[in-house]
Order: sequence, then C-alpha cells, then structure tokens
Amino acid sequence: MKRASTGILGGVDTPAEPFTCSLEGPELLDRIEAWREVVPRAISRGVENDRVVAVYPKDAQLLGRLRALVAAEAECCSFLLFDVEETPDAIVTELRLPEGMPDSVRTRVVALFAS
Repeated sequence: MKRASTGILGGVDTPAEPFTCSLEGPELLDRIEAWREVVPRAISRGVENDRVVAVYPKDAQLLGRLRALVAAEAECCSFLLFDVEETPDAIVTELRLPEGMPDSVRTRVVALFAS
C-alpha cells in the first residue's frame, strides 16, 4: 500500500485568510475544470463527517493525475488536507475538511469533490 499526504494547517505560512485559494481567474477555472474531468471517474464518492472520500478504479495514469492535482492543491489551498492511497484494487482519496471552515467554503468544496 502506498500513501501520500499533503496540506498543513497552522504555522508561519498560514495566510491571513486561511480558507482562501490563492488561484484567481483563468488559473482557478482551469483547476476546477481539471477536477471536474477527474472526479466523475470515481466508482464511489461521499461525505463522511468532515471527510470527502472517493474511490477510483486502479489505473496508473489516473493515479498520476490525482497525485498531481493533490500536490497542486497543496500549493494554492493548503487548508485542504488530502490523502491519496493506492490499494491492491483501487485508488482512495480522502479530503479532510478542517475545523472552522466557513459553511460557504465547505459547500463549494463538497460540491466540487463529492458531487
């Protein structure tokens, strides 16, 4: 089993607006579109407490794409805490929603990653 984690809450690098993406305009739209291309490939997705869990088919190219997107998210949205786990039969992603996340932000994040 291989596992990778990203995201850090707290510390000196936390922006003044801790739940704000640093991407804007075309970069933000491109990132949203990239996720919209990948998320529908999930076999299952759902929200469990403060986690969005998605299970994807075992596919090396998809795994690489998911890891690249998760790494990119760590750069612009460090408040989003992702895990990507490769199991013998699937790829499992987990997005942990941090405490204190405003409902408006939570709603947008869940809509992108869980629907």
